Amino acid sequence: MKNISLYIAKRYIFSKTNTNAVNIITSIAVCAILVATAALFIILSVFSGLEKMNLKYYSNVNPEIKISPAKGKVLDSTTFIVDVLKQQKDVKAFSKVIEEKVYIDYRGKQDIAYLKGVDENFTKVTRLDTVIYGGQYLDFNRDDNFIVSNGIAERLQLYIDPITPADLMMPKAGTGLIKQESDAFTQKDAYSIGVFMLNEQYDKHIFTTLNLAQELLQLKDNQSYSIEVKTTGKKSLNEVKNELKKALGNQYKIETRQDLDSAFLKVMNMENLISYLIFTLVIIIACFNLAGTIIVIILDKTKEIQTMKSFGLTRQNIRNIFFFTGLIITSIAMFTGLLIASVIGLLQMNFGLVMASETIPFPFLFSIENFITVILTVLGLGAFVSWLMSRQVK
Repeated sequence: MKNISLYIAKRYIFSKTNTNAVNIITSIAVCAILVATAALFIILSVFSGLEKMNLKYYSNVNPEIKISPAKGKVLDSTTFIVDVLKQQKDVKAFSKVIEEKVYIDYRGKQDIAYLKGVDENFTKVTRLDTVIYGGQYLDFNRDDNFIVSNGIAERLQLYIDPITPADLMMPKAGTGLIKQESDAFTQKDAYSIGVFMLNEQYDKHIFTTLNLAQELLQLKDNQSYSIEVKTTGKKSLNEVKNELKKALGNQYKIETRQDLDSAFLKVMNMENLISYLIFTLVIIIACFNLAGTIIVIILDKTKEIQTMKSFGLTRQNIRNIFFFTGLIITSIAMFTGLLIASVIGLLQMNFGLVMASETIPFPFLFSIENFITVILTVLGLGAFVSWLMSRQVK
């Protein structure tokens, strides 16, 4: 047998006999929920796109596995670690790395940056060479060159300059009275030969050769701060991590990419959650229009309610009519909002309507999780408000 409550509810929504005021109020409720639904879906999709884009950028420079000393900063000798890594079948490549703060002076402009010294194998471990948009990658045949981030390049006007070197200075380790500048700093002249663009984390980075970094820090040839590893991909990173722990021992700290990116992922998830809660609040506010619409329809149908009672409909049947009325309004608004948001997303993906920077549009990522989240949120709130208002039928 046909559900009489649902049938009457559909007649109420799509009937042309409703008064003009009821139609206007219903349209306002639909528009409010529609806009809130579209906004929620767009913001979730943009955050999903940003997370994917940032993880992609991170994967270009962050290694799959990083080996560093458990205590202190310097690996006093990398010989043992190199021998172990060469014996590991799941290790495809590895690179020695030094990371330290450095003072840059270029044509009277100064800045403090993060210097990362790498060896020739670094591009086998990461894809740093793919994010260079001007100049070239490091030249390992000489130790007086570096590549600079777009941020530092803009601040110091230090782009590609094979003629005028930048002055790189790093504090010397040790104690004692400093009588002159050379006692406090090691200093090297180096030339900028390329500019790379990544995310904000690498906005103050420069990359140079491992030999230059060792000279600035006065380290030996077999010393570095860490060794970064790329696996064959046949096993999970955690499995390879556990195997390396057994082979190397406890004097080394071994971190996977997930460990290195954990802070970024936590921030992104927190921002995503806050945005979801804010726009859920917007949907709740929009549902006040739905509540008002249902109340107006109940008042408008007072005589019909009495008639339905005389025909034998129970109070629950009549309440269900207005519950289904609210649910239908919510569903129409929600699916229309999702459709509009999807069209906006496709336009953004193909034409870059809104730009995150001069060259990069805001990313938009369609995902099943976002669709399900929006549908459950909007339908859940709409159903609750509809049920609450339908209780007003006495």
